[in-house]
Amino acid sequence: MKYRSIKESQETSINIERSIFIANAQKVNTLEEAQNFIKVITQKYNNATHNCWAYKILDGDQELFHYSDNGEPSGTAGKPIYGTIEKFDLSNVAIVVTRYYGGVKLGIRGLIDAYSTCAEELIKNSKLAEYETTYIYAVRCDYSDYSQILRLISKEPGIYFLDQKFTEDVFLKIEIIESYKEKILPIIESKLQEISFVRTSEREL
Repeated sequence: MKYRSIKESQETSINIERSIFIANAQKVNTLEEAQNFIKVITQKYNNATHNCWAYKILDGDQELFHYSDNGEPSGTAGKPIYGTIEKFDLSNVAIVVTRYYGGVKLGIRGLIDAYSTCAEELIKNSKLAEYETTYIYAVRCDYSDYSQILRLISKEPGIYFLDQKFTEDVFLKIEIIESYKEKILPIIESKLQEISFVRTSEREL
């Protein structure tokens, strides 16, 4: 699974009709991480008029998303923030836009434009990256196959050596990018005495 997300976020603020809008974002991989990030920003700006947010998380074949207007008129804050996430085709990201009310009502259209603009400027000011799911395996091989496996790792893209331990046999930990797994895994398996799946992870492309 490949996706695009925030790598390094730059807090961004804009002033619209004396209201201050402050946007923050973070790459998140789980619902808990998204909720914790929203909590941290909300506590940081606990004297603000509104802390509106949206997130989108990939969970296997599912997309988990949610957004909140946090007291703004329905559909004027959280949904525009989420729409900006979709516009830039981002996943595994949470965005919070904080508002300090400046005394001038912006109206429905004005609020939608303000929240979406602030979120969009945040994304433009942040560093983005592509990520892909990887699979980590613990493997055991004899010494005669060890050198062949090292050569394979050195010449094939999409496979990475993580750890090794030498006893009567050689114990390795390797990581394979999902798009290379179908090609590489059968080759590795043919040279091993034992292989077991450890967990999934991800790498920046």
